[in-house]
Amino acid sequence: MVKRVRDLGAAHSGFSDWYWQRLSAVLLLVLLPLALASLWAVYWGVLDQSAFLYGFHSFIFRLLHTLLAVALLVHAYMGLKVIIEDYVHTGFRVVCIGLVLILMGGLGVCWLALIWAWGG
Repeated sequence: MVKRVRDLGAAHSGFSDWYWQRLSAVLLLVLLPLALASLWAVYWGVLDQSAFLYGFHSFIFRLLHTLLAVALLVHAYMGLKVIIEDYVHTGFRVVCIGLVLILMGGLGVCWLALIWAWGG
């Protein structure tokens, strides 16, 4: 006889967490190489640093950087949440997930404020 799982975690079914993790992974797969290539171009002198920073004036550049930031934060949060649900005691689990959510939310707000405030 198969036993039923007692604690389903915060996601209950798990499909939504799986979906958001995969969606953020696909976005990271596309956007992270673009960001790293631009940093590589600045490092090796292919692109001038002032020209790179001038790119922040572009709406498309800011939008892509925003998508990268959100995808990275969502992916990291989902991964940490699964680790916490698997390895942290039930009583302390909610506190840990809450702290991770608050810290990542704060990081996201600071990161997005920096992206959209850069250069006016």
